[in-house]
Amino acid sequence: MLKTVYDFTMLFVVGAVKVSLFVFLFCFGMLFFMKSKDFTISDKPAYAGLLTNPGNTENIKNALNQGPDADVQAADIEDMTPEEAEVFLFVLRFSEGMSTMNARKLAKIIVGECKSHDLDPYLILAVIKVESEFSPVAVSKRGAIGLMQVMPGTGEYVAKEMGISYRGRKSLYDPFINVKLGISYLSSLEERYENVESALNAYNHGPSNFEKRLNANDIPTRYVNKVLSFKSYLEEESIILAKKG
Repeated sequence: MLKTVYDFTMLFVVGAVKVSLFVFLFCFGMLFFMKSKDFTISDKPAYAGLLTNPGNTENIKNALNQGPDADVQAADIEDMTPEEAEVFLFVLRFSEGMSTMNARKLAKIIVGECKSHDLDPYLILAVIKVESEFSPVAVSKRGAIGLMQVMPGTGEYVAKEMGISYRGRKSLYDPFINVKLGISYLSSLEERYENVESALNAYNHGPSNFEKRLNANDIPTRYVNKVLSFKSYLEEESIILAKKG
């Protein structure tokens, strides 16, 4: 009898400890999750909005007063279009060590090339983020180079099509040439496959490899999801700034 009571008591105690431990871990996990969300929000840019909600550079100037880029002055965007100004600020925010002058030039090129090729600047910024983390000197294991991780052979072919002077790998380390080539190449892939998802897959895996996986009904999704997720994030930031403006 005593043994039965003892066993029941021990079973009850162990059960209570397990439940308490579960509740503690659950609460701790929820607290960590909420804190993580706070950190994520605080790390987001305080500006954006002109690409989704065209306005004027006053929105950007107001954002500079609120945002993390205190060293950027309103004068830096005086002669820029609203779209260029927004891309400029994103480039500065996500790149490390890029000068204001180079960021301005890169922003103008991205917006101009996207208009020429009918692409979304947010998409290009997302590709750059995923491919190279905005590092002009990034090199992949496969040998892709620069901001948009262009392969030397691809760069040579696209440069010839565009009539751009090409000096091999050296040209791909030039962020301005790299982006021109990358945007043109991605645009050609979108025309070829007729949708953004397939174009991104072909850009990342190479057209031949992508088509093999497509024929095998083994379509990869990780890269595309990362790019489109970051693109959506930029669009959300645009809406936030538009409301602030």
